[in-house]
Amino acid sequence: MAFASLVLMVICFAGCRFTSIHSEVSKSVGAVLVLLAMLAPLPLYWHEKGRITLRESTLVIPWEMLVAVLVPATVLIAGRSRMPLQDSLFAHIDQALGVNVPSIMGWAGTHWLGRVIDRSYGLLLPLLVIAALVPALTGKMKYAREFLLANLVAFAIGISAFALLPAVGPWYYYHTVPNPLQVACQSGLLSLRLPGPFVPLSQAAGFICFPSFHVIWAILCAAALWGFRWLRIPIALLSGIIVVSTMTTGWHYFSDVLGGVAIAVLAIAIAKVYAV
Repeated sequence: MAFASLVLMVICFAGCRFTSIHSEVSKSVGAVLVLLAMLAPLPLYWHEKGRITLRESTLVIPWEMLVAVLVPATVLIAGRSRMPLQDSLFAHIDQALGVNVPSIMGWAGTHWLGRVIDRSYGLLLPLLVIAALVPALTGKMKYAREFLLANLVAFAIGISAFALLPAVGPWYYYHTVPNPLQVACQSGLLSLRLPGPFVPLSQAAGFICFPSFHVIWAILCAAALWGFRWLRIPIALLSGIIVVSTMTTGWHYFSDVLGGVAIAVLAIAIAKVYAV
C-alpha cells in the first residue's frame, strides 16, 4: 500500500502539472494527515489490549482515506486524454443488445417501483462509508483489506478505460432532458477536454461514464459487508437496486453497467488472492 500510494501521489502531482490541472491535491493530503493523527490512538489502543486483528483492521482506514483523496485527481488527468467521445459506440452496443435507456427511464417515471429504484441512486455514498468503516472497525480484517485492494484494482482498470473510451452519458446521445447534476457533469467533462488550464469545480468521479463506478462500488460494498450474515440479503438487494438505478435515472448506458460488473468481479477475484 505504501508503494501504491507513492505511485498515486507521483501520478497526481506530475500529471496535474503536465496537464495544467489546478487541483488542490496537497491540501487534501494535508487534511488526511490531520485525520490520521486523530485516528492514531485507535490502533494503539487495540495494540495495548492485545487485540491484533482489530489493530490490523483499523489500520486499513488510513489507506482508504489516502486513496479517496488521490483518486479524483487521476480521473481529471485521464479526462485530458482527448480521445473521441464514444457515446455513439455505447448506444449502438445497447441497441444491439436490445436495451434502450430512454425506454427504461420512461418506465421508471410512470411506475412506483421505478421511482423507488431512482431514489436508491443517492444511497451509494452512505453505503460506501459503511463498507469502508464497519468491517475495519469490527475486526473483519479480511473483508477490510479485500475492499481496499479491490478498489485499487478497479480504479486502475476503470480510470484507464475512461481515458481510452470517454463518454458523456445517455442524455447526450439520445437528447433527453438532463437533470442539473447531469448538466454540471457534462459541462465539467467538456471543459476538461478543452486545451488550456483547468480548475475543477465539481466531483471528478461524475465525469466517468464507462465503466459505471456506481455499479463497481455497489458490488464492492456488497462484497465488503458479506461477512455480516444478517446483512447479506438486504445489502444484496440494495446493491442490485443501485445497479439498476444507473439506467432508470439516465446516468449510464447498459454498456457502462456491463463494464462495471466485469471490472468489479475481476477486482474482487484479484483482491481475494492478494489481500493477505
